[in-house]
Amino acid sequence: MADITMPRLSDTMSEGAVGRWLKKPGDKVQKDEVIAEIETDKATMDLVSFEDGTLQEIVVPEGKVVPIGEVIGIIGNGPAKAAPKKDAKGAAKADAKAPEAKADAKGAEAPAAAAAAKDGAAVKANGSAGAPTSAPAKPAPAEDADAGPQLVARDGERIKASPVARRVAEEHGLDIRTVPGTGPGGRILRANVEEFAKKGGGAAAKPAAAAPAALPKGEVTPLSRIRKAVAKAMVESKPGVPHIYLTVEVDMGPAMSLRKQINESGAAGVNISPNDLIIKAVARALTKHPWLNASYATTPEGQPGVIMHQVVNVSVAVATENGLLAPVVKDADKKGLAQIATEVKDLATRAREGGLKQNDLEGATFQTSNLGMFGVVEFVSIVTSPQCGSLAIGAIREVPVVKDGQVAIGQRLNVTLSADHRVADGATAAQFLQDLTKLLQAPFSLLV
Repeated sequence: MADITMPRLSDTMSEGAVGRWLKKPGDKVQKDEVIAEIETDKATMDLVSFEDGTLQEIVVPEGKVVPIGEVIGIIGNGPAKAAPKKDAKGAAKADAKAPEAKADAKGAEAPAAAAAAKDGAAVKANGSAGAPTSAPAKPAPAEDADAGPQLVARDGERIKASPVARRVAEEHGLDIRTVPGTGPGGRILRANVEEFAKKGGGAAAKPAAAAPAALPKGEVTPLSRIRKAVAKAMVESKPGVPHIYLTVEVDMGPAMSLRKQINESGAAGVNISPNDLIIKAVARALTKHPWLNASYATTPEGQPGVIMHQVVNVSVAVATENGLLAPVVKDADKKGLAQIATEVKDLATRAREGGLKQNDLEGATFQTSNLGMFGVVEFVSIVTSPQCGSLAIGAIREVPVVKDGQVAIGQRLNVTLSADHRVADGATAAQFLQDLTKLLQAPFSLLV
């Protein structure tokens, strides 16, 4: 017998949820075969088996959040068990306590209490609501109710639905059990929920018992797992990292002209955005300023130190309905504009649809955050530890500028660098911004 435990899939992960079991008790399992999907605070990862055998039992159902290291299933060589391991223990404990209940001082009430204890244990041991009739049992979906849309059931069977589909159904006030699925094995997809809502499916809302009540003043709404992770990272970074902020104005006229030529010619095979140009310029500038492509760290002896990264991995902040994600463009300094544009579009799409893998979110050595599409002219961003720098990108705007003694219309961009002052000084940060500005104002250099 071997326990399947909730794995640690990232350095920041403290708990996870079983998004979907791909095997059922009694199924044969081979080593390195994917047996379940694990939902972390930011991504969905595959869980593989570490040995051959038979899935004996599923301890943690789909959608339930448990801490790292907790047993979620069991693999062995014998026949599959009918009851979860932890519930079987609970049954044994309940049976052991039954005689004590009979001897309770309440007399006539004691036998009933003992019977209820036995019946409750029997329900758990059998994994079913079909308990002896001597005591009413709680309905099977009671545990599911705590998980909201993460766990749903129809006639006792679990409904397969993607995490995004569950969330969208909740936003539309839909009972996901009423949505027909067209995915593999009848899995309910986001498109299914949205189509169902368009056709008036919203009328078939969730039962009143499951519908969220209006929040009275002062009541706290729990954060999503993504928002929890963002909040934790920001609190750890801002108090612990002494930030410095520097802002420069960039003449984006040459870069926007180059972008227009590339897109109109179709030479790149993909539409190049201003953000793609900035990411490429950032990556190129970081190769000349390694102190901003570094991380503050401590030596094995506990002394302050720094890690100078040998790769340039630029993360791109993406706003999603559940919170901020920052997928990473790996080796951005070695990639052309077309490849960067293709990767950024793919990462942003998968971030918003809940399709990012943990590998997409790891390894960043520098961060970019763009709010220009919202008309924000200038802002500051928080450095994400253990990175050293974060570039806040504002809107490119047409403004009157003085050139050669004449007033003309120019395209200007404000960027603000936030840097960890333990690693980079103000002069170092300023020199980085100088080179970044030169690259964007002479953008043909980004093509070679």
